[in-house]
Amino acid sequence: MKINHNVTAQIANVNLKKDERRVSSSLEKLSSGYRITKAGDDSAGLAISNKMRTQIRALDQAGRNAEDGQSIVQTADGALNEVAAILQRIRELTVQNANDTYTVDDRAASQNEIDQLLDEIDRISSTTEFNGKGLLDGSSARTITSNIDGIQALKVSTEVPKGDYQFSVDAAPQPAVAEDVEFTIPGTLYINNTTIEISADDTEESASSKIIDVCSKMDLDVEFSGTSFSMTTRAAGANQQILVRNSSSEPNQLFMGSDVAITLGDGFTENAKISTDGSHITIKDNGGFEMLLEVPSETPAGSTEGQEVTLKVYDAGYMGMQIGGNENQMLNMNFDEVSCNTLSLRDFNGQGLINVCSQHNADMAIKSVDVAIARVSATRSELGAYANRLEDTASSLDVASYNMTNSMSRIIDTDMADEMTQYTQLNVLTQAATSMLSQANNKPQEIMNLLQGI
Repeated sequence: MKINHNVTAQIANVNLKKDERRVSSSLEKLSSGYRITKAGDDSAGLAISNKMRTQIRALDQAGRNAEDGQSIVQTADGALNEVAAILQRIRELTVQNANDTYTVDDRAASQNEIDQLLDEIDRISSTTEFNGKGLLDGSSARTITSNIDGIQALKVSTEVPKGDYQFSVDAAPQPAVAEDVEFTIPGTLYINNTTIEISADDTEESASSKIIDVCSKMDLDVEFSGTSFSMTTRAAGANQQILVRNSSSEPNQLFMGSDVAITLGDGFTENAKISTDGSHITIKDNGGFEMLLEVPSETPAGSTEGQEVTLKVYDAGYMGMQIGGNENQMLNMNFDEVSCNTLSLRDFNGQGLINVCSQHNADMAIKSVDVAIARVSATRSELGAYANRLEDTASSLDVASYNMTNSMSRIIDTDMADEMTQYTQLNVLTQAATSMLSQANNKPQEIMNLLQGI
């Protein structure tokens, strides 16, 4: 028996400390709910769970990104729905005025409404945005540059490969021009089947004023030289015409404009097909390839005729949506410009291409508005495809996040029932160790009894 070193008590104390550490660890797991509270608990599991936590948070954010993308698409589609409604009203007015029961003044009232509606389309195009980013003004569409200022690609489909596309301008679009038209005082003049009565009381100046008034409503510019004058349509293209008759006994004289003409060069295939409408050109090819170009009569550099044009199409400018938790998991959404220019309702200079102040122009306008409606519908269809994809993306991200969270939970979360069982066991051991330490500390007292017996 020894006094200086109570080895039995030390053994009991060592075991008590171990039990207390294990109880403390068990309490930490029970109170936090995590099986791994420090690297020492499970170093490999901690490394794996940290990677999973990073991925889960990235997937959750990507899901929110996809929902933001849905909001963007809904904003653009809502604006396009209004544009479509405006175009329906414009078409209604063109059909109404194609009926030859209206006077030029009647048609002018409809033209005023059409001009206001076109202004509203351009306003919607320029002001529709999400969080300050334009959606319909072309700022979120593919980037296209031209080597000739004023000659531009208004839109290209997403199926157009990036690269250089060349073409030459064989003929610039031309307006219809009627020269050396005579009027008499008194007399009757017929312009686009609209009658202008010049009475004997009219002077040369008042007669000219009547002609200007009618021609202005039909978007015709007039230049006088005495009792003769020339007329030029403000817009260019084969749809532009001037029908002139000096009296009921003379035949009609028809003057027509001409569309732009181009020859395709490098970048285009031999199968590419061209269709023209004034200064606008549509080029289509297999696989959804489509370009809408505008070649005006004049650019800051002069006439466009004879110009060699190079368009460079980039894989840039899209609105990119990060819809995955890792790099390069992007959805590029292309928001084409939707304005009167891209819908071929106005030209590069803002001149309206829809005029219903004559029966012919109103009849031609029906087709133009139909083309515009088709383009808006195609754009909305593309947005609908984006919306459906983003909806599926958000759903798949939610499922991926759930599955990964479930996997991480199996690694780091505490099994409360099992841990409580261990805690109860450790608590009993701690109490037992405490009791044994107390007994061991009492053993030196036996030596006192021995000494007292001497």
